[in-house]
Amino acid sequence: MKIDRMMERWASQRPDLDVSSLAVLARLSRLAHVAEENAEAVLSRFGLSEVEFLLLAAIRTSPEQHPSPRDLLDSLMVTSSGLTNRIDRLEAAGLVERTAHPTDRRGVRIELTDAGRKLVDEVTTAYLENQNQVLDDALQPDERKSLAHLLRKLLASLTGDDAVAAEAASAAPRRTGRDARRIRARRVLKSRSERGTWTGTSK
Repeated sequence: MKIDRMMERWASQRPDLDVSSLAVLARLSRLAHVAEENAEAVLSRFGLSEVEFLLLAAIRTSPEQHPSPRDLLDSLMVTSSGLTNRIDRLEAAGLVERTAHPTDRRGVRIELTDAGRKLVDEVTTAYLENQNQVLDDALQPDERKSLAHLLRKLLASLTGDDAVAAEAASAAPRRTGRDARRIRARRVLKSRSERGTWTGTSK
């Protein structure tokens, strides 16, 4: 694989460098690109871009299913103008419609039409079937669960997201017996060392 060759070459040219991170992060980058291409192939059958699909899905899964454009911005990585253009396109295609906000005279809400609801449900089914097939071809159920946990843990570390970190911690396998005692002992030693209260004999 290209990443393996890249690691081997750097290890040969710069043996002082730790290139082990490439085995994870370079593959994650490559995986994201391949997954995006895979998703686009599915969505193109329905004439949708990924952002348009995510927009329809955000409306479909909104608690009241008629969010405001501002609500949608919070869940999509697009600019305000970019969102407006996509809503215009979906409205022209008869998939969504703008309605007046009941309490804000200047506000609008975005709702799915019957055709939009039918399409997003159909697309989501095909989209998830494809994703599940990709994972089933490569991973066993327990591997898939472990990978999901590790990715959640890594994402929490990189983003500093306390909610994601808490979710990762709650999803982690519980340690009992000898493993739990070892972890507690290491934490005590580290805490004493940091406070400068270690009472053992130093040499």
